[in-house]
Amino acid sequence: MTKIQRFLAELPEDKKVLFQPVFGDVDRFYEVVYLIAKNEHYTDLEKPDRYEDRLQVIRHMRKRVEDLLDTFGLEGKEIVADIFSDYFEDYVNYKEMGVNLTNEEFIAILRKI
Repeated sequence: MTKIQRFLAELPEDKKVLFQPVFGDVDRFYEVVYLIAKNEHYTDLEKPDRYEDRLQVIRHMRKRVEDLLDTFGLEGKEIVADIFSDYFEDYVNYKEMGVNLTNEEFIAILRKI
């Protein structure tokens, strides 16, 4: 368990409840932000058609997550940056987090944000 995962797990119940309408729980929140990091990174690496537009959308979603966390009374930018850091740490160490979300679930959560 990483530092940010411990932080999220140790949040008071009144804060954890705030994640439920959009993410379900803090573990799913972590996974969603991790996947946003992965999508941003791979889009930047592979540069598919219209990648600038895709990066703009991905970065917009990142900002919306940060803003949502701010409304929860949390440091959105720092929390998201810590999860992005976890993703890049895994990437450079050739590790891959097991993903429990389907693409449909991921997209449904992004739409709620």
